[in-house]
Amino acid sequence: MKTCVVTASFACDPSKLWLYLTKPTLNGWRKDVRDYEEKDGGLHVIEHNTDGSTTELHFTRREKPRCLSCNFQNGKVNGTFTLILLGGGDSTSLECTMEVSGLGLFAKPKKLLEERLNMLRAAVGA
Repeated sequence: MKTCVVTASFACDPSKLWLYLTKPTLNGWRKDVRDYEEKDGGLHVIEHNTDGSTTELHFTRREKPRCLSCNFQNGKVNGTFTLILLGGGDSTSLECTMEVSGLGLFAKPKKLLEERLNMLRAAVGA
């Protein structure tokens, strides 16, 4: 099991970040996701990745716009992910924690999270 924590600051409202984080194909911000489907009111999400694989997410906490927590499965890789948004108005701090078990795409969880945050920063223009 590998664990990492990554923090970032954004010059925008938490609601804007929440929108991008819960809709991976919004304005093409997640380049690795071709499309996704939501079930159970958004508590179960299946991402169809551009490499042909799928990632299943089962949300255990979804408190708009402050906290997301889920279990995920991508092939033989599984783990948990928690995201906390702090702040308001035009300033938001984001803290991500990920625990991963397995090999493959998520072998370097900190690098993966940093790449996602860079994509998010470019998408929201903050």
